[in-house]
Amino acid sequence: METICKNYEKCPIYSGVLVDKETTAKGYKNRYCEAGEAGWMQCKRYLVKEKVGKCPPDLLPNSFKSIDEIIASMN
Repeated sequence: METICKNYEKCPIYSGVLVDKETTAKGYKNRYCEAGEAGWMQCKRYLVKEKVGKCPPDLLPNSFKSIDEIIASMN
């Protein structure tokens, strides 16, 4: 069973919005990226990408917006 998100290697938040925030980035990786399906199903980035095939590059995994709000703001 996979434990690391399929989008992990190319996730832009680690080279973008979190590039200088090592501690925060590590926390996100542990909680969402490396936590198996239970973590991925809590990650707004993962859920949006699964639903529409892409997501905003600066969207954080724990965004307060709903999936539908995030998708609506992309249009």
